[in-house]
Amino acid sequence: MRIRTLATAGAVALAGFGVSLGTAGSASAAEYCTTGYACLYYNSDFKGAFYRQYFDIPNYAGYYFSASAAGSAGAGVAVKNNTASVDNWDFDWGIRQYFNSNYGGASQAIPAGGAANLNATLKNDNASGKFYN
Repeated sequence: MRIRTLATAGAVALAGFGVSLGTAGSASAAEYCTTGYACLYYNSDFKGAFYRQYFDIPNYAGYYFSASAAGSAGAGVAVKNNTASVDNWDFDWGIRQYFNSNYGGASQAIPAGGAANLNATLKNDNASGKFYN
């Protein structure tokens, strides 16, 4: 299980109450992958819309791509069974993509600070993702 600091937990709790911790930006501001996240991309080579993953997700159902600085292709599309590449900006934890929900079946590991196009088995056939140390 991935554990975060108390400060991060507090920020998440405040965000849950509608308290904004960031600065306001324009609706057209480019979104980038940032430190501490693994970013899943709709297209190969880290292009198109993306999803920033911070915690283990046993089933990507209900999670959606949003436009990124790398493009908007795939924005609004479900992450489950639609990811083509992963850019891991977490420099402490690797992330493993799984074919099945609940971290089962074929998998592909992307190391801490690494990036990869998903292999032929997992490209557009990913159902869950879990960080590893």
